[in-house]
Amino acid sequence: MKQITCLISILFLSVCLLPGVFAQTLMSDEFDGNGQNLQSFWQVKDGDKSPWELKDGLLVAEAGFDQNVWGDDTSTRFYQVTDQDQFDIETSMVVDYADACTVTGIIVYSATTKDSQDRDGEWVTLKLWGRGAADNNAVLQYQRRQNDAAPYVGTQADYNPEQGVIPIELRLKRDGDEYESWFKPNAEGDWVSVSKVTNELQEPLEVGIYVGICEGEGAGRMTVTFDYFREASSPATPVDPRDRLAVTWGELKNQ
Repeated sequence: MKQITCLISILFLSVCLLPGVFAQTLMSDEFDGNGQNLQSFWQVKDGDKSPWELKDGLLVAEAGFDQNVWGDDTSTRFYQVTDQDQFDIETSMVVDYADACTVTGIIVYSATTKDSQDRDGEWVTLKLWGRGAADNNAVLQYQRRQNDAAPYVGTQADYNPEQGVIPIELRLKRDGDEYESWFKPNAEGDWVSVSKVTNELQEPLEVGIYVGICEGEGAGRMTVTFDYFREASSPATPVDPRDRLAVTWGELKNQ
């Protein structure tokens, strides 16, 4: 009996200590390192579709084609697995895109939750959507799977950066079934409030960042450079987007 108990204990400890199997606490990462040597708490989905590497303290990903986060998640996604009931995370990135429909952002994904159309898989995501050659600009969206009905935000008011180089910082907070989001246009200044929503996502959760071009081969290009993924360092002070964004993009265009 003692031998059986001991064997079960060893097996249990072995599973718990396997890197990347189940990181109950989300880990911050400054993306130090080179090549594809991510920290062991990360997992990568469809990493072969979007070439990526760690370089000079940055995670750089060249977005692949036919990848989206809307009706399905077909993106290249870097994520950690957690059962945390509360967390507050942020990432800073520079997006360089042109002439394509593109997506990149921060996501909380549940593989075991049914969506509004009774499909397996549901999420909450805050993403920068590059709207392709016809519009030549990007918008910020706050969504669940194939749904941006209020209080989700399909298009953040007064934020339409032109295609090209777009610095942005994203933040997403979970408190039970409540999710709240903010962003920093030009990756600086005050946090701008996006929305607070409710979504009953079943654990475990896959929490992380992603990239993709949601058109076919040759539609355009996107490179995303992530500076970090980490626990938010200070409380978010709500700012009215109408007051903040007009100043930010007015200053940016005059530089």
